[in-house]
Amino acid sequence: MVRRVVQLAFLFGMALTVAMAWTGPAIAQEVKKETAPAPKQEAPKTDAAKKDEAKGEPAKKEPEKAVEAPPPTVPKEVEEKLEKARLAVAEAIVAAQDAGLVDSSIDPPPILDILIKGYALDARTLKDPSAKKGGVWALTPEVLCGWFTGYGKTLEGVTINPQTELRIINPSAGLKAWYDQRANILNKYIDEVRKAKGHTAAAKPTEVKKEESKPAEVKKEEPKKK
Repeated sequence: MVRRVVQLAFLFGMALTVAMAWTGPAIAQEVKKETAPAPKQEAPKTDAAKKDEAKGEPAKKEPEKAVEAPPPTVPKEVEEKLEKARLAVAEAIVAAQDAGLVDSSIDPPPILDILIKGYALDARTLKDPSAKKGGVWALTPEVLCGWFTGYGKTLEGVTINPQTELRIINPSAGLKAWYDQRANILNKYIDEVRKAKGHTAAAKPTEVKKEESKPAEVKKEEPKKK
């Protein structure tokens, strides 16, 4: 009886040893799988980087923006002349207003209209329904730009949408003649001032000429004497 119990115990021990030897490696692999670190996820690449990578080139940086040159300094003698001219323009505007020659839709009134024509009556044009052709009013450049930059005045009984109802006068409808008058008036006085100063033409800004790069001359080799 004792011998039989010993034999059974021995057989049970052998079976347990074989079972442990068979399942041990599988358990170890599962443990390794569970403890293995998760792979790192790379940040998504941009389309430009993908294209450059496909071409085998590194991603290119955007070119730096060119720095604009500062405006020129106005000399003192020129600034003094400009101040006198501005005062004269203001005096011309007040004189035209006092004479009843100004009825403008922008404030200050258009100085070019006053200098060229002697008057500025664009408000009358905007108040006249018959002056609206094809759903728009035609104005001189200074008046139109005044409306588009917030210097238009409220006109009684008139509602104006600058984006859809205002435009510049066509060249054939008076704009060309307007600029011809401008040129004739200004050139007349410019010529008089130049003659008084003893100059015949305006001084041109100095230009820096770039030297043209010439192709390098290829020297012919002389044949070696034997």
